Amino acid sequence: MGLLLKIILFGVAVYAAWKTFHRWKGLWDKFVGRPDEPARPAPPPPPSESLATRKVAIQDTVQCAGCGAYNPASAEKCGQCGRPQPRPQS
Repeated sequence: MGLLLKIILFGVAVYAAWKTFHRWKGLWDKFVGRPDEPARPAPPPPPSESLATRKVAIQDTVQCAGCGAYNPASAEKCGQCGRPQPRPQS
């Protein structure tokens, strides 16, 4: 019977500690205030066009012989080193 009494007293002590903690926490929040919750970023707006209906312009590219950069085939010269682009032979 002594063990059951110890278990009950332990439960009462834990309950009292729990209630005391919540009481002090409530007073702390009342006087100091709760911390501000971080603001959530706004969700991005839905895309106006779906990917299937969007037209994508893809250009042909050629590699520069001097620096190795890829440039549009319609470019007169390389954008990095300035070399003239070779014209395709017809």
